[in-house]
Amino acid sequence: MSIEGISRRSFLSGAAIAGAALVGAGLTGCAPEARDASTGNAKGGASSATASGSTVGFDGTGTMPWLGEAPQISDADVEETIDTDVVIVGLGCAGVPAARAAVEAGAKVVCLETSSKLNSAASDMAIFGGQTMAQWGRGDGFMDKKTVVEMHMEECSHHVNQSIISRYYDISGAALDWFISASKNLYIAPESYAEIPAESQANYMYPYMYPLPETYDYTKEALPCYPTSIGFSSLATVMADNLQAAVDGGADVRYNTKGIALIKDESGAIAGIYAQGTGSEKYIKINAKSVVLATGDYLANEEMMKFYAPECVENGIKILSIDMDDQGNYTNVGEGHKMGAWAGAAIEQWHAPMIHHMGGGAGADGRGVIGNNGFLWLNLHGKRFMNEDLPGQQLENQVELQPQRKAYQFFDSSWPEQLQYFPAAHGVACFYRAEALPEYTASGLRINVRTDADIETAVEEGRCLKADTIEELLGMIEGMDVETAKASIDRYNELCVAGEDTDFFKSPQRLFGLVNGPFYAAECGCALNLANLGGLESDEECHVYSTEREIIPGLYACGAPQGGRFAVQYPISLKGLSAGMCMVYGKVAGENAAAGV
Repeated sequence: MSIEGISRRSFLSGAAIAGAALVGAGLTGCAPEARDASTGNAKGGASSATASGSTVGFDGTGTMPWLGEAPQISDADVEETIDTDVVIVGLGCAGVPAARAAVEAGAKVVCLETSSKLNSAASDMAIFGGQTMAQWGRGDGFMDKKTVVEMHMEECSHHVNQSIISRYYDISGAALDWFISASKNLYIAPESYAEIPAESQANYMYPYMYPLPETYDYTKEALPCYPTSIGFSSLATVMADNLQAAVDGGADVRYNTKGIALIKDESGAIAGIYAQGTGSEKYIKINAKSVVLATGDYLANEEMMKFYAPECVENGIKILSIDMDDQGNYTNVGEGHKMGAWAGAAIEQWHAPMIHHMGGGAGADGRGVIGNNGFLWLNLHGKRFMNEDLPGQQLENQVELQPQRKAYQFFDSSWPEQLQYFPAAHGVACFYRAEALPEYTASGLRINVRTDADIETAVEEGRCLKADTIEELLGMIEGMDVETAKASIDRYNELCVAGEDTDFFKSPQRLFGLVNGPFYAAECGCALNLANLGGLESDEECHVYSTEREIIPGLYACGAPQGGRFAVQYPISLKGLSAGMCMVYGKVAGENAAAGV
């Protein structure tokens, strides 16, 4: 059996601009055809799907309008019955390692996947310690656990399960070592931008920010990005190798088959699941002692978005998802959440949209013109409105507050020498190169690099404005209050000369005035929502809890359906944390489901 997949970053690097309506937002022009987010069916049009209409949210009654009634299935509706130990529902970044782990623990495993292939929608993982990380000096003990865990708790407003975060720190390094051991042809790069041998360019892993730029000290940053992350040129390939290991170990993989409803015994424990093949009116009854829900998030379910993220609906935030079946329907519509709720599981209250701004005027590869760098940003009233030295998640929050939910990012011709002083973080252009990176370079590595050709191409494509004078540049921006903007720029230049931002307190090392022409401006609208993370209440063993906060025996959750990981907003201190947690807790869920503990 062969396994196929595609990563989100690979998708972004090859996408075409989807329409002028998206230009200016972070990750713009990278979305698939617009669809009805409540059903996942294609609607046609040039922009990505958006949850539209009036917002709903919790109404105080406990009613979940998105849930609907649990399907009533009788024996007469069943066309096939299977007996197994463990069922893995969903073959994505969490379900795949869950399947391999369960097989290796000795369990008989059935895997269900709505699509005709596994789903790979990421490329990066934040990892702590282990033998693989040790080769870059980032092995066990490299990062202080207290610092990492407390930062995560703070970023998520203490609405998450600290035990989940803490255990992740403890076991992620060993989990990565295990995960990549299934991929015999994976090349491990010695540095971030090392030359990759020709035979390894299609499948390699690399460290982010190694060596770490001399100008970046994360211990002195108010909002640091820790040097803990690794990336894959093709995570889908490594996932396929892991799934192949599960198949070789006896896993029964059933594509084009989705989970429908959990089966409970008289004691309330999970006893299996009903599934259904695409196009069939009958059901498959799978008797099992454990079920692992790894079904992804609910980003493409409009009613769930209205309920759990009404602010995204009100702000018109568009979505980017490549989780689809062969009919072009979205598969990340909260099916695991529904199955869990029907079985009495509690869904956590605080959810986290992943809306990470990548800078203005993003191209087909998802990169902003000059990253989400903290140059001068002005709104259409011509006013500076924030300390621009913010990560992409917080930048998005600020842009959403501006007139027309829009702002402009300004920089001048001195940008090549200025990039080195910006944070070595996700979405930031912090490396200047005279020449383009090699064609094989992983898309994740391209995010942090800019060349002269990158900027000029953005100007030619109309994604970036360019003028010899400030007055001319401001006059090119429709709706801009030019006189106020000129005064704001003069004030900002004064602060840069003084070396102290007494208005918004930006770090002195990132105070760059608009002095040397030509001058540039990139429009920054709202970015795209890549995921809406909130799941079933769970713990560090991947157990799922009932509304009475008691463990539901036999039910496990990993990946997006696992609650307790993220809340309020997606944290930015650990690049690739969501995918990393999917892998790590997929392994945990598979092992525990096999052991029945």
